[in-house]
Amino acid sequence: MKTKQKIAKGNQLTRGLDFRSHPRGELAKEVLSMIAEGVIIPAAFLMPVIPKAFRPLLNLVSKRCRVKRSEPLTKSLSYLYRKRFISIAEKEGQQILTLSEDGKKRILHFNLDKIVIKRPMKWDGYWRIVIFDIPERKKQGREALRSKLKQLGFHQLQKSCFIHPFDCKSEIDFISELFEVSPYVNFIVAKEIEGTAPLQKFFRLY
Repeated sequence: MKTKQKIAKGNQLTRGLDFRSHPRGELAKEVLSMIAEGVIIPAAFLMPVIPKAFRPLLNLVSKRCRVKRSEPLTKSLSYLYRKRFISIAEKEGQQILTLSEDGKKRILHFNLDKIVIKRPMKWDGYWRIVIFDIPERKKQGREALRSKLKQLGFHQLQKSCFIHPFDCKSEIDFISELFEVSPYVNFIVAKEIEGTAPLQKFFRLY
């Protein structure tokens, strides 16, 4: 599997990676986050019967995941392995669980869900404009970007032109990279633009 694959695939991708439709969704999310943070989880945790030597570690991991018994954790790990969000790798002679490429994408989407544009105490008077000309072959990424900009509170000036008054360069860079459309996205900071009165009212700047 290539390292870089399409991440933004609209609703198709969301359905494929959405844990909320699964009863162990929140636990699966916590487990993925732990592995992403570098917590070492032995591959033996996938076995129907956990070796006694690993049970103390299993109990610690269960506490971290806020589950009283180890059974839900092992079932969640098996679910993630079947769905190919985690894989098995060898480290220092021990087989451990690691994130697969799909698992890494899921972690990125967790971060995407957390993105907000912070409102400063005082507006600096500059407008942030996002303009994009994304080809049809990247249509799904284009629509995902447009949808996320609206979710973040951008005002749509034109079909492919959005504006926001607050600093958001790093957020736009992350989103553009995630949806693999960054070469087609321009970020502009402007002091003066025409017709700002409706915009100032829209963003409650006065």
